[in-house]
Amino acid sequence: MSNPRLKADVENARIKGLLFSPRLSRIALGSFLMASFPLIKDLPQVLDATGWQWMRFEVSSAPSHDFWLGIDREGNRWLTKLKGFFYAYREIVFARIAQKMKWSCQSSAFLHLDAQSAAILGVSTGEVHAAHWFMDEHVYPPCSSTCSLKFLIGKSIETVDDLSGSNIAHLLDWPKSEFAACLFGGNEPPGRLFTAVHEFVIIDSEQMFSTGPCELDGTSWWNRPDGQPSSSGRALALEVCREVSCLSEADVEDALLIPKGVSVRKQWPIAPKLRASRKFATDFCATYAGA
Repeated sequence: MSNPRLKADVENARIKGLLFSPRLSRIALGSFLMASFPLIKDLPQVLDATGWQWMRFEVSSAPSHDFWLGIDREGNRWLTKLKGFFYAYREIVFARIAQKMKWSCQSSAFLHLDAQSAAILGVSTGEVHAAHWFMDEHVYPPCSSTCSLKFLIGKSIETVDDLSGSNIAHLLDWPKSEFAACLFGGNEPPGRLFTAVHEFVIIDSEQMFSTGPCELDGTSWWNRPDGQPSSSGRALALEVCREVSCLSEADVEDALLIPKGVSVRKQWPIAPKLRASRKFATDFCATYAGA
């Protein structure tokens, strides 16, 4: 990608304060706590569904015939979409990476289905799927006169600048996740959820690592609606690449880890795709060093 304007774009965004929101400042100081869910590092890597209670889970915004809500023996709620082990692995790998970079991304674990649970869900005993920590979604209408989500109602969101001034926690992770879909070879961008406590959360990232990395200009955040460069969007793209390029080899290995007792039959290798993503990000940053 040839982009001689990037240095000026980044500098303009810095002048406007778009790269130094309160959220980013808190993260820079090492504060990374989510109100809606625990982080992956604080959860078991593998869950045993023995003794769980199950009920179907329906959402109006997407097909959900295989969505199930499980309540574990401690009363925690988990959502599974019965996508299978390979989608589970790809989603968990991305979530580990995203949380390592202090992005707001749902926490997931591998789920072993016992015979009773498998019978209820209509699948085979011993199947492995992903289970996602369940978060209550903020539904319309706004919950109060001061509801943070009022910021988005009726607002056209076309550039990163349009997100400026919001009090929704982690909202910049929305465009970050779409740049990530380019970097991590997603067939489609991840989904997004606004929680009942007014946090933005990246969800539904099982399509990551479908292909290799591609240019970042494929997102709507790269340019303004009139086709002119978006300085804030391109500055955020550079920030994302810097975060990905800073992932250590240990971070990559941790993300790729398959826990003992879990068998994942990979349809294609994920490790080289993840390392290619990091190299792409590193090369992007090197091209625009000093920007």
